Amino acid sequence: MTTLSFQEQVNFSKFTTPFFKKRTNTHYEIYLESADKTLGNVYILENIVKLDYSSELLLEEYIIIHDIITQLQEENAVIVDDSKSFLGYLQNGEPAYIVTNWNSWINHINNSMKNCL
Repeated sequence: MTTLSFQEQVNFSKFTTPFFKKRTNTHYEIYLESADKTLGNVYILENIVKLDYSSELLLEEYIIIHDIITQLQEENAVIVDDSKSFLGYLQNGEPAYIVTNWNSWINHINNSMKNCL
C-alpha cells in the first residue's frame, strides 16, 4: 500500500490513465484490460489517495503502479508514504520500495537478469 497526501483536495478526474476503472467517486480499480486482471484499488479521501495493491505482482505490473504514483506526484505538492510497499533489497542491503530506491531497484533487477543469461 502507498499513501499520497496532497496539500489540497484531490481532483482525481484530471488524471488520465488507461488502467483506472471507476467503481464510485472515491474508489477506482487499477485494472489491466488486456489480462482481465485487477492489480489493486485506489481510494480517494479529500486530500489523501491510497493505493492498495498486491505484494506479489509481476515486474511489469509494479512498473504500472510506480508510473501511476509518479503521474499523481507531477505538478502537485505531495507527501508519499511507501513504507508499506517493500519490494526487496538492493545489492548493498538497502530496502527498496515502490518509490524509495525505485531506480536503484530496477537497475539491480536488470543487472541480476543479465547475470542469469
